[in-house]
Amino acid sequence: MSPAAEAPHFVVDTRRDGTSEVVEVRGEVDIATAPLLRAVLDTVVGRRPGRVEVDLSATTFLDAHALSTLTAVRRRLAGRHARLVLRDPSPVVVRLLDLTGMAHAFEVSTGPDQVRRAG
Repeated sequence: MSPAAEAPHFVVDTRRDGTSEVVEVRGEVDIATAPLLRAVLDTVVGRRPGRVEVDLSATTFLDAHALSTLTAVRRRLAGRHARLVLRDPSPVVVRLLDLTGMAHAFEVSTGPDQVRRAG
């Protein structure tokens, strides 16, 4: 496989879905890419949505910097009575949430009707 054909290290896309903003994260979120994720999420939060969904289904790595970013966004949204939902977290993300004890700090959606509330 040529370098140009390899999967990207990190890609983040946004789109509107009704009253929600959806942020799709693909690849590795680490100390180098977490600031970009934070900048994108800051822009999305600035639009004042009622709900932000972060699709983590194609996330291949997530470190403490990324988790800190998600936690800060969750708090910021909660201050506005808005919600952050982690959509379809990959096994890597689920493992990090479990290992850090943060699994119940976030709302998690694993399908159209499968939302587990935080707490």
